[in-house]
Amino acid sequence: MVLKHIRFRLLLLLSGIALFVPFYILANAGAVSQLVAQGYTSSSNLQPGMIVRLDSLSSGQVTALDLNHINQMLGVIISASDSALTLSQTNASQQAVYVSNFGQHNVLVTNQNGPIKTGDFITISALSGVGMKADNNETLVLGRAAAGFDGIHNVISTDTLSSSNGQKLNLSIGIIPVNINIEPNPLAQGTRGVPAFINKLTKYATNKSVSASRIYLGMLCVVAGLIITITIVYSGIRNGFISIGRNPLAKRAIAVNLIRVVAIAIVIFATSIGAAYAIITTQ
Repeated sequence: MVLKHIRFRLLLLLSGIALFVPFYILANAGAVSQLVAQGYTSSSNLQPGMIVRLDSLSSGQVTALDLNHINQMLGVIISASDSALTLSQTNASQQAVYVSNFGQHNVLVTNQNGPIKTGDFITISALSGVGMKADNNETLVLGRAAAGFDGIHNVISTDTLSSSNGQKLNLSIGIIPVNINIEPNPLAQGTRGVPAFINKLTKYATNKSVSASRIYLGMLCVVAGLIITITIVYSGIRNGFISIGRNPLAKRAIAVNLIRVVAIAIVIFATSIGAAYAIITTQ
């Protein structure tokens, strides 16, 4: 009896651990991800805190991100000592840089778009590799600032930016911690003439702004596919009931035929969704 009681308690303990561990892992997924960084090489001088993208001309290399390639945002350069685990495909003759795209890391920022406050979204500025406060004009953000930068205190460098009208803009550069989570800019303006929820869905699917004509053409494909699907399924079911009424012994054959009709309808609808996605993602 005592042995059974001990076994019962042990079973309860193991069950509790089994239930607790998955929740613990989920709750600390961000911390685990922060410990892992991917190694790359670079032909340019990249320093920790710079925002980077993959170099389209060299496999396995990264380069400083600029405004023209904002949709290729990869992550931020970190020191090897900032990560407990580094994954690298480089050999001993190559100088590796390590990139993280999750967790909290220091990021170089500028006051180009005004002072940064805690909680502001951070995106790429006009200075390659350097972030700034995001507004509604950028498609992607790197994450949210975990500290502020006013351009007056904790300045580590300065630079000058020439505006389109020839005016000089003096910029201050600092470094702040950012909770990195690359995503479509929540502040970005939607395409005019398109419902807000459609804009949000399109940006989620493409990570970029899409013209109204492409959005509506894609919607037309989906609606057409849905109408065809409903028509086929309705006709198949209606004809199936009529056929069963005329010949009850053919139930099995009619059921098989109905399954085929539904399968065809699903393929047609899936094809319309694929066509819509191709339309909104093709440049």
